[in-house]
Amino acid sequence: MKNKIIFIIITVLCLNFTGFLPSDNKDDIEKVRNNNITSEEIYQHIKYLSSDELEGRFPGTSGDQLTRDYIASEFEKYNLKPAGENGFFQPLEIYSQVVFSGENNFKIESGGSVNTYKIEEDFIPFGFSGSGTADGELVFIGYGISAPEQNYDDYKGKDGNDIDISGKILVMMKYSPGGNDAHNNPFEKYEPTRFKTLNARDGNAKAIIVVNGPNAGEDKLIRMTYDNVLQDAGIPVIDCKREIIENIFKANGLDMLKIQNEIDSAKTPNSFVLNNAKASIVAHVEPLKAVTDNVVGFIEGSDPVLKNEVIVIGAHMDHLGYGVYGSLYSGSDKQIHNGADDNASGTAGLLEIAQKISAGGSNNLRRSVLFIAFAAEEAGLLGSAYFTKSKFFEGLNIVAMLNMDMIGRLSDNKVIIYGTGTSSVWNSLIDSLNNPYNFTITKTPDGFGPSDHSSFYAKNIPVLHFFTGTHKDYHSPTDDIEFINAEGEVKVAEMVYDIAMALDEMESKPDFVKVVTNNDEKRSMGNVKVYVGTIPDYSSTAEGMKLAGVKEGSPAEKGGLKAEDIIIKFGSKDVKNIYDYMYAMGEFKPGEEAEVTVLRNNEKVILKIVLSSR
Repeated sequence: MKNKIIFIIITVLCLNFTGFLPSDNKDDIEKVRNNNITSEEIYQHIKYLSSDELEGRFPGTSGDQLTRDYIASEFEKYNLKPAGENGFFQPLEIYSQVVFSGENNFKIESGGSVNTYKIEEDFIPFGFSGSGTADGELVFIGYGISAPEQNYDDYKGKDGNDIDISGKILVMMKYSPGGNDAHNNPFEKYEPTRFKTLNARDGNAKAIIVVNGPNAGEDKLIRMTYDNVLQDAGIPVIDCKREIIENIFKANGLDMLKIQNEIDSAKTPNSFVLNNAKASIVAHVEPLKAVTDNVVGFIEGSDPVLKNEVIVIGAHMDHLGYGVYGSLYSGSDKQIHNGADDNASGTAGLLEIAQKISAGGSNNLRRSVLFIAFAAEEAGLLGSAYFTKSKFFEGLNIVAMLNMDMIGRLSDNKVIIYGTGTSSVWNSLIDSLNNPYNFTITKTPDGFGPSDHSSFYAKNIPVLHFFTGTHKDYHSPTDDIEFINAEGEVKVAEMVYDIAMALDEMESKPDFVKVVTNNDEKRSMGNVKVYVGTIPDYSSTAEGMKLAGVKEGSPAEKGGLKAEDIIIKFGSKDVKNIYDYMYAMGEFKPGEEAEVTVLRNNEKVILKIVLSSR
């Protein structure tokens, strides 16, 4: 019944999508409409897609729906054939944010009195908090960090003995004793609260109370956000106001500021039981499902045989809304993240290329071309992952996938192209087609990367991903239209068009090459110093860490790990999500062998993997 309702709703929206477009934007675009790729049209597309009216294009919102309707309307004007399950739309359900799902309470008994606190005023659960009830004595655990290489462990007392946290509720400060300089802080990688909870959970703590230490400055509660991992921490985790904890310290004759200063200056832990203090925590949060759509349009080729081969051109259309997740904005006020470059620019490029190809007529195409505006890329490539797992995808013979993400800020004529090693034809083709543009091109051979092309590469499809570079406004409210280089984007989009046309003219489709990569991951991964080469499937709801793929030549591949495997144990640690996995990896050193247990076709398989260095 639920699916029927969703189908009906989406059908109605599909039938009426043109009515959602603001007339002034439609008029602006019609005034400059041209069958060529122009800076005027690029600008107008981005202007609308990054307008406040769309509220940051967060999946499942009205702004997201307006975005989908706009793209579908443009596809219809270009005479593209609808290729979704419902017209141009391919619906998918995703988890987009977390909400309170029941009772949330917090009280402390100290010094013979009981104080009850207010949600969102005095305390708030973290988005990854486990749901449930916890009652127990309080233990101050410093920053909640275990850093063996720094000879620092908050889970040991001053005497060097382990602190008994079993059945206790832990009080820990945010951040680390390393200060605020991220470039010179040996503890920086241990600071994420997600990681801190794993030590606590492994020690059988009942719950965690997180607090800004006295040296943290302004005392504000965190925003409850979804971190794109469905599995929760397993125990309640709340943030509370500093004054609440300071009062407990005072009741024990202690000065919290003095203790924090001692820890910070000496880099020596000082953890202890908070006498005569008990807490009761009730936390209930749950991920919230949202319905969104990929928008899919199609131009059929004219060759009786080659029209069965498909060139895919794509870009993601979503962004962060009001900074629901992934925002780098440090302000406390709620601001729209318009995402002009990320990725209204790529979407504009997609629309312009679709228009230009369609204007040439299908008789000028031998192969077919599929245009896809992907949903929920920012949430973990969910739209493209859904597409490549669909029955529609299974029926396609895809030649290659060309992707555009953040192509709106061309500077010094520099372009980054990912996936150049995924086919033997790419390097020479790119070099030959670059002559009119004279781009300074940085080539990245790997087909796995931070955008939707990764989902296609995982299915053994040659890919190219176009990107003009990151900037200070990335994932911030300041990523706005005024910083877009529309003339530069025209050049990038024209090159993508040229490559698509070159693919159409080839007598045979390009070969696929698995790329052997080095250990060059740049993203911070907690306390991880080893390299495995696994590619997580962020769309999976399975308990454990499901793999979208493994990197060619990596320890994972050599050890026998495969796409679709679900890692449930790494070494001695159980793995329920990606954070458990990274935490478990942190227990190893390069050169050591790890026993890894996976579920493969619902059967347990035990593998041995020799880890390398990052």
